Amino acid sequence: MTLKHFGTDGIRGEYGGPALNDEIAFRAGVAAARLLKRDKEINSPLLVVGRDTRGSGPLLLAALKSSFESEGGKVQSIGVAPTPAIAKVVALGEANMGCALTASHNPSSDNGLKFFSGMGTKLSEDSEYALDREVDLVACPEGSAFPVAGDDAVQAVEAYVEAVASAFPAMYLKGKRIAIDCANGALSGIAVNMLERFGAEVDAVGISPNGTNINDGVGSECPDFIGNLYGNNKYDLGFAFDGDGDRMIAFDENGIKLAGEATLGLLAIHSQSMGELKQGVLVTTIQSNLGLDTALSEKGISVKRVDIGDKFISRLMVADGYNVGGEESGHVVLGDFSMTGDGLFAAMKVALAVVESGQSLSELSSFYRAFPQATRAIRVSQKPPIENCPQISRAIKDIEESFGSKGRLLLRYSGTEPKIRLLVEADSDAKTMEAISQLEQSVKEDLE
Repeated sequence: MTLKHFGTDGIRGEYGGPALNDEIAFRAGVAAARLLKRDKEINSPLLVVGRDTRGSGPLLLAALKSSFESEGGKVQSIGVAPTPAIAKVVALGEANMGCALTASHNPSSDNGLKFFSGMGTKLSEDSEYALDREVDLVACPEGSAFPVAGDDAVQAVEAYVEAVASAFPAMYLKGKRIAIDCANGALSGIAVNMLERFGAEVDAVGISPNGTNINDGVGSECPDFIGNLYGNNKYDLGFAFDGDGDRMIAFDENGIKLAGEATLGLLAIHSQSMGELKQGVLVTTIQSNLGLDTALSEKGISVKRVDIGDKFISRLMVADGYNVGGEESGHVVLGDFSMTGDGLFAAMKVALAVVESGQSLSELSSFYRAFPQATRAIRVSQKPPIENCPQISRAIKDIEESFGSKGRLLLRYSGTEPKIRLLVEADSDAKTMEAISQLEQSVKEDLE
């Protein structure tokens, strides 16, 4: 089935546009309340809502609150909070659902709604489809004005802060200098205090949100910005977060950005060394470089792959009992704490691995070597099933036979453009370039 309103991570779009506006928020609130009452048999459901620092957040909250409560529910607004805090507050309390008002790493002109189950996890596939369908069955009264109300449970964020803090030894960061970039987002008022609480000396940028500057040249999508700090100081570690705090990019003592795969791998290795890596498995997506699988296999760790999106990682982790996963883009899911990406918790775990190993971050991440990679985006006039394309199918078969376990390829049509995207990885540059050329030629023969 095709989702109409939900994308990879909730409902998202330019605020005021057709994909995301006050009416959509109103309809989503009604839909969520009705589903909880009908499917979960909860007469007066409780919804916990938090938001990042975008100026449109209070307006979306007003629409969502009005609609959810019009169906007999109750909304508890916890104010500005990172997305993982909302998930954790729901998991710790008695709420039936959570919602983060955020567009993650997108610019301030965008916003969105990310929903969580009463267990603090991303919605199941069935729940997501049900909510998506229900939104279209709701009518929003024309000319509705939604009263903007204050936040009524801002202290709830402290429950998240204390839950994070309880997972780490006191003052374990004493003597460490750490640089951070909070993207002018939801971690702006939390991350510095948390790291200093454990003894770190912290320098920070991106901690002055004004409603319009979230992700504006700062944060995990702009890793060069944190280099300004490294240019003038020496640090043991650095971290850049995205606007809603569910992504983290790590930097070593030389100011070098770690590949997302290296961060995931070192966390899996550290977890394994502590006897905590369940079933010896790391969960990631098809986007992560095959070099991760090769490097971890040498340490007795298996890699399971899912489709792109941290919700798919979480779903597999919940279903099969794994506890470490993430995307190369910066989502890290550490399931013993939470089944959603948590940038701050992941950063503190990376720092813990450095402290407990006695090694620098560059030394810890040296296990990882990326396979050479080549990508192409080719314009096409049609999008028939790949298996119905004879030249492409033949090329795939030949390349996979020649690669064996030392390479891989991915082909997928763009969901938004008339293009097909190709990715090839192999254990040498020559094999990679030969394969991408062969694949590109077959695409031209079948699809152009």
